Amino acid sequence: MTAATDLARLAAVPVFAELGPARLRRLLDRSVVRTAPAGAVLAVRGQPAAHVIVVEAGTLTGVHETADGRRLRLGEFRAPCAVDKSAVLDSGGYTATWVAATRVRYRLVPAGELLRLIDDVPAVRRHVLGHLAGRLRERQRDLVRTSFSDAGTRVAAWLVTAAARTGRRVPLPGAQQGLAESIGMTRVSVNRALRALTDEGLVQVEPGIVVVLAPELLAARAADGLS
Repeated sequence: MTAATDLARLAAVPVFAELGPARLRRLLDRSVVRTAPAGAVLAVRGQPAAHVIVVEAGTLTGVHETADGRRLRLGEFRAPCAVDKSAVLDSGGYTATWVAATRVRYRLVPAGELLRLIDDVPAVRRHVLGHLAGRLRERQRDLVRTSFSDAGTRVAAWLVTAAARTGRRVPLPGAQQGLAESIGMTRVSVNRALRALTDEGLVQVEPGIVVVLAPELLAARAADGLS
C-alpha cells in the first residue's frame, strides 16, 4: 500500500474531505491501521474514546447490549466513514460497542487530532456539527415512531432509509432478528409487519433481503405517525 493510496483513503472519509495534503499526512503519521475479521469487537461501549475509528474498507455495526441480554443495533456504518465522533467530543466513552459486520480495514486516529481539526479547520467543524444535528433529528424521529407508530410503520421507515443507500434490494442486517434489533422490536413483530407490507404489495421478502416494490407508497406508509 503506497503513501498516496493511504492519503486517498483518508481523504475519502467525509470529515477529512476538505483537508489539504499536509494535514492528511499529519493524520497518517499519528494514526495506526489495523484489520479485523467479521464479528471482531473494535471498541466497547463506555470504554474511554482515545481514538476516532475511521473505517477505510468494510462495515461496522454499532450495538447497545443490556445486562439482561437485550440488544439494540444502532446502525450499520460502511466505509469510508469515521464513527462515534461524539464520544471524543464529550469524553464520555464510546457510545456503542463497535463490531465488524464484515472484514474491515480501519484506522485509529488519536482523539486529540480530531479535536485539533475541529478547532482549526472550519470545514471540519461544520461537518461535525452538521452530522450531530442530523443524528439528533434522526433520533427525535425514531422516538416519535417508537411512541406513536405501529410496527408496520416502523419497519417501513427503516426500509425507506436503507433503500436510499442500497437501492430497492435491501439486505437485512442479521436477517429478521437483526432488523428487530435495529428498531427495538421483537422478531415476531417484525415478521408480522413484513407480512402486512407484503400483503399491501409494498415489498417482497426473500432470504436475507427485502425487495421494495413500491418506493413511493412505502415512503407514504413510513410517514404515518410523523405528521
